[in-house]
Amino acid sequence: MIKTRLGLAAIALMSLCAAGAAHAQMSPKALVQRLYGEPSLTMSGESERRYLADDLAQAMAADSHPGEVGAIDFDYRYGAQDVQIAGLNILEIIDNDDAQVVAVFKNFNRPHSVNWKLCRRPSGEWRIYDAWSNTGEEWDLRTMLRLPAQHGRC
Repeated sequence: MIKTRLGLAAIALMSLCAAGAAHAQMSPKALVQRLYGEPSLTMSGESERRYLADDLAQAMAADSHPGEVGAIDFDYRYGAQDVQIAGLNILEIIDNDDAQVVAVFKNFNRPHSVNWKLCRRPSGEWRIYDAWSNTGEEWDLRTMLRLPAQHGRC
C-alpha cells in the first residue's frame, strides 16, 4: 500500500516536471497563438513577461498609464482598435534562436497580417521582441516605443 502511494506520488511529480519542461519548450507559433487567445491586452507585468522579451515588456509597462493613451493605442495583435476577426492562420519560421511568426486574418472582411519576431532565452523559452504590420496602416512596436531595432535582453 505504501509502495503504491509512493509510486503514484513519484508519477505525479514526474508529470508536473514534464509539464514544466513542455511549457518551457513551447514553440514560437504556440506562444503567439496563446497571445491571440488572451481575452484582452490589459495584462499585468507578470503576464507581459510570459510573452515579451525583457526590454519590450519594460517599455510597454513604462508606456502604460491608467486613464491615459500611450504610444500604442490599439490592439497590436490585430493592428486595430476595433476588431471583427475571421480566418486567423499562424505560420512560423525558426532559425536557431530567432523565429518569425506571421498571423494572417481578415478584420471586418479585409485581409490583414501581423509579423512577430521572437528570440529564444537560454532556458529554451521563446519571447516576442517585435511585432509590426505593413498591411493597412503600417506600424512597428519597437519603433513606437523608441527601442533599438534589435532586441536587448530576451
